[in-house]
Amino acid sequence: KAVVSTQSTGIFVGNLPHKTADVELKEVFGQHGNVIGVRVTPNNFGFVIFDRDEPVVEILAGVRRGKVYTLREQRLNVEEKKVVVGGNRGPRKQFITEPRGGSRHMGGRRRGGGRYAGESGDYK
Repeated sequence: KAVVSTQSTGIFVGNLPHKTADVELKEVFGQHGNVIGVRVTPNNFGFVIFDRDEPVVEILAGVRRGKVYTLREQRLNVEEKKVVVGGNRGPRKQFITEPRGGSRHMGGRRRGGGRYAGESGDYK
């Protein structure tokens, strides 16, 4: 069974501006401690990892007191990075890019049992 650790050396940062660079995120939070890792995802969120947990405690306490972090005038969502210990989720499922049931433009079945009739958009 997986256990979520309450002591973390990282924070999760959501609502990042489009095309945020790692260095920008490091600049925002580096004033709190020694940042040893930053990762920004294409989904506009990121993670900042410190060399110890004190900066995380300080940042989260500030957020609870109402401190707002911004980047390029956009308010950031700052939370503790969840650390899962001892969990084995196994292999992840493959991401499916094609809708289930096949493409309706290729004559595949739609959910609900209807069939695509043609370009007019009528269903039989």
